[in-house]
Amino acid sequence: MKNLKFNIAVLVLVGVAAFGMRAAQEVSLDMNFLAVGGDLSQAQRTEILNTLVVNRLKIKELGDIKRILEAREWIDKVDVARHWPDRIEIKVSEEQAIAYWNDDAFVNDKGKVFTSPYLVPGDLAHLYGPDSSEREVMQQYHDLTKALTQSAQSIEVLVFDERGAWEFTTGQGVKVLIGKDNIMERIQRFLLVVERGGLYQRLDDIEQIDTRYSNGIAVDWKDSQTGLSLANTNNSQRELRL
Repeated sequence: MKNLKFNIAVLVLVGVAAFGMRAAQEVSLDMNFLAVGGDLSQAQRTEILNTLVVNRLKIKELGDIKRILEAREWIDKVDVARHWPDRIEIKVSEEQAIAYWNDDAFVNDKGKVFTSPYLVPGDLAHLYGPDSSEREVMQQYHDLTKALTQSAQSIEVLVFDERGAWEFTTGQGVKVLIGKDNIMERIQRFLLVVERGGLYQRLDDIEQIDTRYSNGIAVDWKDSQTGLSLANTNNSQRELRL
């Protein structure tokens, strides 16, 4: 394929379907028109163009454009097509964040960790784990979230520590300790006790629930008087058994 030479001004056409906004840039490309499509902001489009300018000597064919742009952490996929005689179309899809990762990055639904200056902080779960554990943590997050939906609960924070133990904090602020083994069995026990043990309506009063018991859970209350009140019914101040 003829080498792409950066020696003329490029007209950047902005928009997914209609490329109407013009931005004159002194870019050396052997094309008269460069169209950037995708659900992107103007800042993202500007970065894409600047990236191509900086790497202009590395671009010998269209595949080089795809490789260079997909090396940007916030970009998921790039499709590049040449339309004769003088037009290149680039469609860019950005990474979609499912959760925060270790407070300094994001993670997608496949467990890939990435950074992006364009994502606005929102109501994302916070996932924590050792290096290289992101895929395992994301899979566990999916499994636990699916299990908790039956009781209309959600995960705000999920932690996988260096010892291999798991714990999470619900949307109501309840910390749940689940340990290393029999994770889903313990979650089912947790859900059973919460729904049948009178805890569902009292979640706002609970500080922590420990599921690391063979046939029950242990409850720490924010207010000890609340725990004593419930204990009168369950014959236990701290532990609820099946």
